[in-house]
Amino acid sequence: MEVVTEYVDHRAELEERIRSLESEQTTLLTDISSLKEKLTTLELERHAASLSNEVEALRTEKAVLEEKVATYSSPIAPSESYTV
Repeated sequence: MEVVTEYVDHRAELEERIRSLESEQTTLLTDISSLKEKLTTLELERHAASLSNEVEALRTEKAVLEEKVATYSSPIAPSESYTV
């Protein structure tokens, strides 16, 4: 009878260990999923900030070039005309 009691106790220990491991597994999977989502969001935020900076630099460059084009496109004043 003592052997049967040992097996029952051992089985109960194993079942408790399995429940504990399953619970930890569920928690870890949930945490991993959350961390992946957070990482994806952080990467997107970094990419958006980088693109925003690049776009702003391009806007500035465009405005400078448009100003230069405008100065060349404006008619030459009579005092500035060239004679041949």
